[in-house]
Amino acid sequence: MATGLVIHISSGEDRHTEILTDERVRIGSSESADLKLRASSLPKKSTNGHLLELERRDGAYQVVAFDTNLEVTKNSAEFQVGDTIQDGDEVRVVGSDLILQFFPIRSLPAVVASGSKETHVAPFIEAAAIESAATARRDDAKVFLREFTRELVREINPSTKLITLAIAIALVGGVLYIGFAMYKELQRSRRLMGEQGDQLAQMKQQSDKLNTQLTTIGKENREIRDSLSLAVKLRSEYGRGVCLISGSYYFVEAGTGRPLRNPETQANEGGAAVQSADPQPALTPDGNGTIAEYEFVGSGFYVGNGFVLTNRHIAQPWLADDRAQSLAGSIRSQPRLKKLTAYFPDYPQAIALKFRAAAQRDDLSVCSLEMTEIPESIPLLPLETDPDAVAVGKTVVMMGYPSGPDRLLAILDDAESRGIQQRYGTLDALLGYLAENRRIQPLTTQGNITDLDVRRIAYDARTAEGGSGAPLFGPSGRVIGVNFAVFTENQASNFAVPIRFSIPLLEKTGWQAPPPKDGKEQEAEGQSATRPATAGNK
Repeated sequence: MATGLVIHISSGEDRHTEILTDERVRIGSSESADLKLRASSLPKKSTNGHLLELERRDGAYQVVAFDTNLEVTKNSAEFQVGDTIQDGDEVRVVGSDLILQFFPIRSLPAVVASGSKETHVAPFIEAAAIESAATARRDDAKVFLREFTRELVREINPSTKLITLAIAIALVGGVLYIGFAMYKELQRSRRLMGEQGDQLAQMKQQSDKLNTQLTTIGKENREIRDSLSLAVKLRSEYGRGVCLISGSYYFVEAGTGRPLRNPETQANEGGAAVQSADPQPALTPDGNGTIAEYEFVGSGFYVGNGFVLTNRHIAQPWLADDRAQSLAGSIRSQPRLKKLTAYFPDYPQAIALKFRAAAQRDDLSVCSLEMTEIPESIPLLPLETDPDAVAVGKTVVMMGYPSGPDRLLAILDDAESRGIQQRYGTLDALLGYLAENRRIQPLTTQGNITDLDVRRIAYDARTAEGGSGAPLFGPSGRVIGVNFAVFTENQASNFAVPIRFSIPLLEKTGWQAPPPKDGKEQEAEGQSATRPATAGNK
């Protein structure tokens, strides 16, 4: 038995549900309609404002009237007066998108036949529908859902409820347990990561300490290696800037300027020259004897701007010549420098030197190369201006021409050496041949500073006569002194003039210091070391 109707209305995008329990139900756009529709939802053919009128008869709603001006269908079939509204019937109005779907509300009988296919509505749904229809606020969906849930809970078996509760508790407990385990594992992981971080920090500190030690050891090893290979390195870089100096001088009579000559050679009856009994015959400005000329050799080095630095007793050789000293006591004479020549390694020609200046106190002299353009193959030797670079025990390298051409010939085989001496009898001819054949090379020896004085450096690098004027290099690779004397009684006592005393003399002749190559030279540029001076013997 139908106690009401649930009507679902659909018009385009609009959806709505109404529940009606009246005996007679009018549906349309009229003001008297129980279910009022918008006039725009119906075709304009509608005249009376009532689309459909239903009446409850014999426990079911039947169609008693409908707007005949409209084409109305039920379940896609022709609509007829007297049709009974069944569960799920769908009414459409042709020419519009209006759709009405009906669901009669019935009370369930005490016993329901097992084979019945009739659709029934549960009593709690009917009660909810009636309650919703009677309230001012018709929130049907909420009422329906609340009552449906309440009835569903009542219908569930208590054992099922207990099982569900147990499952829910188990799930919640499992989730909590897993969450707690994950939290503890996360804490443990963080602790392990912290410990590993501390270990890595300690390892990094140890690694940094080890790297520092290795760096220190490597630096010391490099210093030792550089010290051992210093001579080879300097020979390669600056050897071609060290020259062999040769020259000759003679004497003239004071006042007249006539050159002093050797005594005329006496001949015996057979025409042979008679040897004088005097090992050093007296020189005289008279006669037709040969002019007394004295040759000498030494060392020097190029310092830039066309200047060569050497000893004073090389540029003025008579100062160190015993013959000149004895001659000065027997006759009033004056020395004259006849020629002064420089031979550089790997340069095939002799270069004339011009005397420029000599120090009054120290054995230093400056000469200039008499040529317009200095060959690029001749490097300039850097001068050390840092006083801390010179200390007892530091490594030094001497580079020069001790023993002059005799050493250069000694490194050749005996037959070749004798042949050269026979073909080239004079010093100039011999040195010219050696220069053309690239045989002029400086001797490089290495040692240490053994003693220091204000105006001289004592060192044990081997040298000999002819090495005067040679550069003495320090561990920095710069020249720290100019060799000037050899103490034959003790090989550890060769002497050099500190290079700082040569800088004022060089600047006096017009020399300019080359631009510095690094920060150390920049700090030292323009500085000259000044210390209390004491007299020193040659």
